[in-house]
Amino acid sequence: MIQKVSSTDSRSRRLPWFPTITWILIVLTSSFLSFYVGVWTGIHASVGDGGQARNDGAVSNAPNLAELQRQAEELSKLIIASQLPDLCKTFSSATSADGHQTPPIKNENGGSPLLSNSLRNIAQGLARVSKGELMRTYDLGVPINAGTENLDALILYTSLEALPSDANVARAARHEDPTKPLPLLSASAATENCDTMNVILMDRLDHARQCFALVGDQYRSYHIQRWMRRPDDEGILDSNMPLKLTSRGWTIEGRQEYVPPGSIISKYHQKRLLTYLSEVEDIKSRLKKTLAKMKGNTVVVMTCNHGQSELLMNFACSSRARGFDLHNVIVFPTDMETKELTEGIGLTTFYEEKLMASIPKEESETYGDEIFADVMFAKVLCVQLVNELGYDLLFQDVDLVWFKSPLDFFQEKSLPTFDMYFQDDGSRQLRFAPYSANSGFYFVRSNAKTRHLFRHFLYAGDLINAWYSHQAVLIALLGEHSSLMGLTVKIYSKETEEFPGGLHFHRKKEVMKAIMSGNSKAYIFHMSWTNNKDDKVKFFQQLGEWYVNEQCIGKEAHEIASTKKGEGITNGILLSKCCSAEPIFKCHYRDKPSKIPCPDSPYTIKKPGESADISFW
Repeated sequence: MIQKVSSTDSRSRRLPWFPTITWILIVLTSSFLSFYVGVWTGIHASVGDGGQARNDGAVSNAPNLAELQRQAEELSKLIIASQLPDLCKTFSSATSADGHQTPPIKNENGGSPLLSNSLRNIAQGLARVSKGELMRTYDLGVPINAGTENLDALILYTSLEALPSDANVARAARHEDPTKPLPLLSASAATENCDTMNVILMDRLDHARQCFALVGDQYRSYHIQRWMRRPDDEGILDSNMPLKLTSRGWTIEGRQEYVPPGSIISKYHQKRLLTYLSEVEDIKSRLKKTLAKMKGNTVVVMTCNHGQSELLMNFACSSRARGFDLHNVIVFPTDMETKELTEGIGLTTFYEEKLMASIPKEESETYGDEIFADVMFAKVLCVQLVNELGYDLLFQDVDLVWFKSPLDFFQEKSLPTFDMYFQDDGSRQLRFAPYSANSGFYFVRSNAKTRHLFRHFLYAGDLINAWYSHQAVLIALLGEHSSLMGLTVKIYSKETEEFPGGLHFHRKKEVMKAIMSGNSKAYIFHMSWTNNKDDKVKFFQQLGEWYVNEQCIGKEAHEIASTKKGEGITNGILLSKCCSAEPIFKCHYRDKPSKIPCPDSPYTIKKPGESADISFW
């Protein structure tokens, strides 16, 4: 809703002074009359019959009445003059406290004291816009935090020409009447004359007193300098320390999320890059032939090592049980064992031994360990190569099942046009700001901007090992390339139904019940937010989303097919042995989502203070 200020409103601004001045005059007149009456009474009390004064028998000559009146008037004027300033202050304060308007006090250059001439290089006006409406009108790509849609965003105008065209609204934005709030405008009205708009996303840090400094008439910067009161090298926020220039990855608890790679990590990555640069043309030539056999220009890309191969098999088996066509899925195995298993369940592979030689075969023991970081480099390689060859792609981790084909969603013509689309990870850690993009499920359009992004990601692969996170590095690059290259990124909010994941599994009971009952709009389920493969397998079994027969767990392809190692595996030969047509259900934990209640199963690690009878059902 647009708040307009009419000319009548402008004229009415003087009206609150009428009752104020009237009351001041009444008080002053009352004071004058009270004093005058007091003097007059005193005179008559001291003057007897015949006009002679009595003073304990002593008689004196009293001044005549005219002289007494003159003296009273002079004294009254002195009293009024001395009390007038205090009376004005008192009435001005009283009217403000009562909610009445006080007169506008303009600075010498127009506007109000809030927008003084010294701030003309920063602000010529301010207006409010509904946060929800602003972010719907201009899709920033990031989801609106739940429960904040009805808050206001602040628009700051740096020139008079950028103010809204309506003269009354412009005056209100100039804050010419400081007794009125800033105008509340629609997003389109507030920005109608903005040739450019710089957007800053802000939050309120817990337990931190946060300030923002806007410095005008400087060479512009599209980066924010962060200053924090902290020790020199490490440690938590310390309010007794001076403000110091600080990495945005330095948390108030003292963690440093973003550290430069050391020399050992850098040399390790340089060796990987040298192999890539030496082999890349031949690799792309062979990969191009493989991709040409697929339907259309959009493919699903996955990568896997032997330690995670059961999860890859479960994706393939569950998809086939639901009737999905997987001919456009290409898997980049990191070892020969995974290559044979993948081909054995009927999926297309592209294996490059030289590139994958540094990737461990074992599963990671927990999220973010060294094996995990090394395997993450394979995620960079496979996406970069396919993207470089001009294919749109959906990248997904192996700990995922489909309910509906996600390609149908991303190829829908009504989909808003962005360069990249991500599942919302759900975590709001500082290192994942501002997108909280889940790097295990995202769609990429191949264009000059995304190709440059993934080349940059490849070259910055040493950060993955330094930060133990593929996700944090990718998000940092998304922010930089959005600013530098205009890369457009869309995150599908955790509040939407289409792409649920680990957040929903562990914290959103009703969402999981809707999925298991078939009353959800979900396209996929991603078992993120889970420490290791063993837990993921158990959770999938309990959800009724596990389709891999026990005889194929932890085995190599030749063991399952009863052939000699190295003889090769026929494409699809393992499907009948490994894939169940129906889900294999098994209870593990009573407090985690399950297709049916699991009352006799143990709990996962119980938090202190939790009731012993907590159950998902």
